[in-house]
Amino acid sequence: MFSNPMKKRISILFVLSLSAASFAFLAFANNICAIARWWSAFASSGGDTAGMPNFVGGFLPWLDWSVVDYSSVTTLIPALGFTCMTIALGRMLAGRRMRAGDFPFFRGSDQLNVALGLFGTLWGIIVIGYFRLDTVSMANLMHCLHTALFSTLMAVVWVFMVDRPLIRPLFTRLLEKSGLAETDDGDLAQAVDRLVVRLGAASDAFDRRQREFEEASARRHAQFEADFERRLAAYQQEFDARQKEYVEFFRRRIDELERRAATAEGKLRKVAEAVI
Repeated sequence: MFSNPMKKRISILFVLSLSAASFAFLAFANNICAIARWWSAFASSGGDTAGMPNFVGGFLPWLDWSVVDYSSVTTLIPALGFTCMTIALGRMLAGRRMRAGDFPFFRGSDQLNVALGLFGTLWGIIVIGYFRLDTVSMANLMHCLHTALFSTLMAVVWVFMVDRPLIRPLFTRLLEKSGLAETDDGDLAQAVDRLVVRLGAASDAFDRRQREFEEASARRHAQFEADFERRLAAYQQEFDARQKEYVEFFRRRIDELERRAATAEGKLRKVAEAVI
């Protein structure tokens, strides 16, 4: 069993990780509540966003700052990550031996996180198609873009800036110093090769999805711009026609009033001549 200082260090990390996991799951639950409320308002409006609020929060207003996408991927990824860390630290405190390969996560966790980020990207693009284009506003489009971009950003940051360079090396050192690391004298070279292949495949998939997202966004932007120009031209024609009608109406009205005034003036002149 490991020494007391090591146990104290692991216990502190366990408490911190448990607190972070609890906070992350609160943010995730708040995000789910906000998504349910948003879809309820969207369904009630039938896709017409004119009467919808610009922002829908969850059941915890002080956590609404974390509601940045309507796929919940942005809050789900850290919740899963901190939960895995808490479970791994709990097993270490219990003295269980574990392999250091994917510790403290599970095999394929990085691919899962990247897949969740890509799911959020695609979901943000799909949601745009459910809006009525004649009522959609820039705020609505930004919500969909936040869903697409924040979920991908969270997946990339977590996997390539937090998971791989920080968490796994730290937990591997803890596992080795505590004497709970299981050695695997099997084909280590093949395992490394498989890891490299999987990382390469995940990177290629991410690049492909990113290109598809950029192309889809460009098409949506071009379509929105064309629709806007067409509606603007129609409104301008309608305005010109209405303005022409108003000018002709008031011109006829003024001519009629001038005729009435001339007639009244003639009658007054005759009355004055008769009196004199």
